Amino acid sequence: MRIVVLGANGQLGTPLLKRLLQDYPQAQVVGCVRERSMAAVKADAVMSQHVLSFNPFTDNWAKLGKVDVLVNCIGIIRETAALDFAQAHAGLTSLMLQHRKRLGNPRLLQLSALGAAVHSPSRFLRTKAEADEALLAHPNVVVVRPSIVCTPNTMLSRKLQLLKKLCRLTFGALPFPAHLLQTKLQPVLVEDLTELISRLCLQNPYEGTVEVAGKDTFSLQQLLALVPTCKKVVPIPKAFSDAALQVVTWLFHALLDKEQQVLLQQDNIAGTTVCEKLLGREMAGTVLFWKSELK
Repeated sequence: MRIVVLGANGQLGTPLLKRLLQDYPQAQVVGCVRERSMAAVKADAVMSQHVLSFNPFTDNWAKLGKVDVLVNCIGIIRETAALDFAQAHAGLTSLMLQHRKRLGNPRLLQLSALGAAVHSPSRFLRTKAEADEALLAHPNVVVVRPSIVCTPNTMLSRKLQLLKKLCRLTFGALPFPAHLLQTKLQPVLVEDLTELISRLCLQNPYEGTVEVAGKDTFSLQQLLALVPTCKKVVPIPKAFSDAALQVVTWLFHALLDKEQQVLLQQDNIAGTTVCEKLLGREMAGTVLFWKSELK
């Protein structure tokens, strides 16, 4: 069996590649990264033996050879001049389908995002949904939609770390938009996600969409309570917070951009029954992860 992972040097692609190498020692597991990332990847003794320089947007897909399972871990949470949401999500999915036959009609697994919907106010979630719909029109396809994935230094973790520093300047008081405090999140450990994808790589009869979330559900207020320097959250009424967020976005772009504001206004939760059936066990909790990240 030959398994190819696109985006194998990302925050999800890296642990997934290592998981697949562990679970399928007799298979040929190949991680694809862009040429500019090859030097960093080859510094890892395990990864260096299993990576291939491949840019799906510009390279010849024949370079991948015959593939039994193709896993797409490529996605962006922030647009750049070089790559926008439409190209990174729907555009890449179109390329996968266009070249599927010449790859040997592999099983396709795509990492999407929980909450993806074609009518979402979020451009990120809309383009994810458009990509998913195109893929799901074909057989032997699985779309995996995880909630926020707990990896070291993940985006949410970095933002909470910034708030941790801010609270030191405000003597523990944290002004925060009141209408966002009850938004619910259900993060999932990266170990659970990679094990699930590994199982789905088999010629498993399962096809369609799998929503992936962890055992614990947090409101944003509960997550903020885990920030050790945050002694008191001060709710700001929406009428004032909208104007304040525009200023914060302009001054501290790394803390919160407009797209992330949209994402924080909707719950990011899911049932765990399907995942637990596929894994044969309960999903793990994430409280210890957040306490470790924020200590």
